[in-house]
Amino acid sequence: MERIDNLENISSLKENRILLEGGTTEDINFVNSQAVFIGKNNILFIEKGTNIHDSTFYYEGDNSVIYVSKNRNKLLLNIDIYHDSVFYIGQDNYMNGRINAVLSEQKHCVIGDYGLFSFGVWIRTADPHIIYDIDTKERTNLSKSIFLGDHSWIGQNVLLLKGTKIGSGSAVGAMGLVGGKTIPSNTIWGGNPAKQLKDNVWFTTGNVHFYTEEETEKSMIKDKDNFIYQYEEGKTISFDEIDKGLSNAKGSEAKLEYIKEHLRGYKEKNRFYIGK
Repeated sequence: MERIDNLENISSLKENRILLEGGTTEDINFVNSQAVFIGKNNILFIEKGTNIHDSTFYYEGDNSVIYVSKNRNKLLLNIDIYHDSVFYIGQDNYMNGRINAVLSEQKHCVIGDYGLFSFGVWIRTADPHIIYDIDTKERTNLSKSIFLGDHSWIGQNVLLLKGTKIGSGSAVGAMGLVGGKTIPSNTIWGGNPAKQLKDNVWFTTGNVHFYTEEETEKSMIKDKDNFIYQYEEGKTISFDEIDKGLSNAKGSEAKLEYIKEHLRGYKEKNRFYIGK
């Protein structure tokens, strides 16, 4: 086992790697956090301008990658990752509480940019116990990757299960359970199991907690389109394509290169749009 709780000590790693953008800890906060490696050939990549607080990256297998993009807000993450999996989080996500993710059976979790996350969010790519059909003896519950587009809003105590895909600009309300559903862009879902509550909507990153009566009145109309998403030929990429690309990239180094080119390096506004 290898354990790092101070980024100044990453050179002590023998069988795994922590890579820092620019090669130094400058402009990277890693506060009360740790990376624990049970396996080998794993990578934790941290960009400059990242604020990681009270987080744990727990690698229980081999050849997996966790990629943390720059965030001006505090990131609170508890990631439990097994063999040949990828956890990717984009830039400037905002968290009131910790994101808890368990990634197993060579499946992945991709989170886009500018998301809003409340308390008690859980993400699981597996059940994890195996279920078989009595008559055919075939397995019925294969593990699946989970994808969240840009500007997603995930409410308090939401549980996202295997196969969930959330298009850019959509929200899941508090206590929602989403199991393997595809959520179109600019819609709101909620409930257990989650169902669509509204469509053709968008939301801002503003917070009404401190609004005065005057500010409430000003908020009643907002003529903007920066968080309205649509399909663009040649610019919208399917989550299935990303899933296939990450899985076909053999080894942690190849997975990291795929992330840099196809996720971090591809910044089209409508890249993660999902149609109705």
